[in-house]
Amino acid sequence: LSCTEGMSEAHLLGRMLFDGQYVESQFVKLYEAGGVFLLDEMDAMDSNVAVVINSALANGHVSVPNRRDNPVAKRHENFYVIGAGNTWGTGQGSNVYSGRNKLDGATLDRFWMVEFDYDKKLEKMLAQTTKMYDAVLQLRKRVAEYGLNRIVGTRRFKDAGICHANGKDVKYVVDHIT
Repeated sequence: LSCTEGMSEAHLLGRMLFDGQYVESQFVKLYEAGGVFLLDEMDAMDSNVAVVINSALANGHVSVPNRRDNPVAKRHENFYVIGAGNTWGTGQGSNVYSGRNKLDGATLDRFWMVEFDYDKKLEKMLAQTTKMYDAVLQLRKRVAEYGLNRIVGTRRFKDAGICHANGKDVKYVVDHIT
């Protein structure tokens, strides 16, 4: 589930239709049956949604008020939540990731922080040629070196490969990225 500041608890807990029928969410389904749930862009989530996550992870059960026949979901022993974000939950880091929220300590305490860097093998493959790969990699290094407010992520390597496939050269790619 991609998190946003405007998302509601119903995205996690399900919702009730106008006729009283409960619509189960993927979160509740996996919470009770086991599985892995991804909170993508977690550092953009609303604080009320974070409270639901906190409760579900800490208590072993969570209130599902719209499910009248069974208003409490019990956590399966093989249910896991992964949270992905860009700012370590601080809402800070750089001006590149605007619109991120500072997550409270209770939420952050429930997650183990792991940093993932770019997949260089994938980027080499996407760029299609060593020349394209080296050019985009050099741009990434310069952006970091000069503290520029830009992202030179994996998408730029993919773009370089597409440009190469369409007969464009390194100069064209560099000009269009910058």
